[in-house]
Amino acid sequence: MDRITLVNILNIVNSGDYFIDGFSMSDKVITIESEVNSCIDLLINNLANISELNIVVNEGSQFILSLLTDEEMFKHKIKITVKKNGVLNGYFADFSKAINDFNCQIDLAGEYANCVFKVASLASRSDIKKIDISLVHNHSKTIGRIDCFGVCKDEAKLTFSGVSHIIKGAIKSKTQQNAKVVVFDKASDAVAKPNLKIDENDIEASHAAVVGKINDEHLFYLTSRGLSEADAKELITLGYLKPILIGFKEDDIKNRISSLIEGRM
Repeated sequence: MDRITLVNILNIVNSGDYFIDGFSMSDKVITIESEVNSCIDLLINNLANISELNIVVNEGSQFILSLLTDEEMFKHKIKITVKKNGVLNGYFADFSKAINDFNCQIDLAGEYANCVFKVASLASRSDIKKIDISLVHNHSKTIGRIDCFGVCKDEAKLTFSGVSHIIKGAIKSKTQQNAKVVVFDKASDAVAKPNLKIDENDIEASHAAVVGKINDEHLFYLTSRGLSEADAKELITLGYLKPILIGFKEDDIKNRISSLIEGRM
């Protein structure tokens, strides 16, 4: 399956058997709906231009959504609806600067709807970042998982939050939400607060939150091998955030993400 890429300068994007027409990347609100039983692989490599993104994953469809940003973002809202037998795999690589308020609401709206959404975020200098990803199980036998990984350094603030909600009647559903942040400096402020809201008994649900400082033993080991403290921290950050690369197939994008991590350290 070929990747569809949305960039600043195109009004029409063609790739393989798919095309997107009728909007410019200067539009602030974009809506994309897949056809029934289709496959879409979408990369948005400059999320800063979009304030609101609405996606509908229709019945039996597979949708891969890869989001990358490295500019000032301010406030963004994403709404995703996954219908019966639909599958969403989402990836958000956040290397934005300054203030970032990112809100994503995912609705599992049909039986056997499935979602996995992964986030990697680096907050440094004086960044203030809030990333909220919430998941609603509106039907039985739905599966959802949210994984957020972050690094917070300098005087930055990073907050991961979100609610996984299984409504009454959504039996046999499974939900999991994880948030982990490594803190580098005393002035850094990090919060991880995933929440569960369960209105049904016959389900599986779990959540985990970890915020902790960089492991001193790891840091000592690396510096004892000749690395400076700054280089050691950069290496640890690369190891912690690089798993997000699974959502980005293009070598130039992978290299860009690695460079962004190094540059923001």
